[in-house]
Amino acid sequence: MLSRERFEEFLNAFKKGLDTPYGVIKLKRIKQGRFIEEFNVDLSLEDESLLTMKVFLGRKPYYGEWVEIFGIKPKLKGQVPFFNSPVEEVLLDSVTPYFSKVFIEYFEDKETAKELQKGVPPALSRMGYELFKRGYTYFRDWYIPEGLMEGGHKIQAGKPKNEEIRKKHLRQILEELETFRKKCDDEELVKKIEQRAEKLLSL
Repeated sequence: MLSRERFEEFLNAFKKGLDTPYGVIKLKRIKQGRFIEEFNVDLSLEDESLLTMKVFLGRKPYYGEWVEIFGIKPKLKGQVPFFNSPVEEVLLDSVTPYFSKVFIEYFEDKETAKELQKGVPPALSRMGYELFKRGYTYFRDWYIPEGLMEGGHKIQAGKPKNEEIRKKHLRQILEELETFRKKCDDEELVKKIEQRAEKLLSL
């Protein structure tokens, strides 16, 4: 669970503002969610809406805290892509230390979306790799064409509770990589994903 104190610490970073090469990420507004442990947090970049985070602090019997990041503005200042940018990096560095589970909408992340469509294991996709570097080892691709309340096109990532679980997740990623190798006929893509895997498994 994420304590109220930790949640306030999390929010304070955005209230103060996070510097990026393209401006300052700041808290735009926060609203109560469907129940007392849930909040909707809107962020802005230089007064332009950037994205929304749905935060769940955890409660019995659902102890685990999580955050869902969605409604991401794909172009910063109308021209600079958000995904694979310093702004995305600053955001992930600021969010991931607080949550054992994250969900991130990816349909505007063209590189990640294309890779997942071609069968790349979620952990080895562009976005998955960024999350793995920040301590996540369990991955799932939620592709729901008509997701309605569930949303769609998002990656779920979870941090392992112990080293044994972490090793189990790594074995699963290797198995998924081998399956991808056998099925994908795009040699350039296979090489790219293999290089990511080498870096990932050496972390």
